[in-house]
Amino acid sequence: MKELSALELAIASSLMAGAMQAAMIQSMIRNHLITDEEGHEIYEQALLMLETNQTMTSSPDVFEAARELIEQHLRSP
Repeated sequence: MKELSALELAIASSLMAGAMQAAMIQSMIRNHLITDEEGHEIYEQALLMLETNQTMTSSPDVFEAARELIEQHLRSP
């Protein structure tokens, strides 16, 4: 693996975690473990958690980016 800065490693870790979580939600829906509505609710709860903890976030830009990513999932069918 190529040498990455601490910031690049943090970004890569966050991207991996987000991708894994989205994949797990989609897999659970496909395998009928949860409904589409329940998958949608997971993203709504994540958004609520972000909004609740917004004041604890050190960077409003990072919070806004996370919010936008979650909202993209809420808009998709």
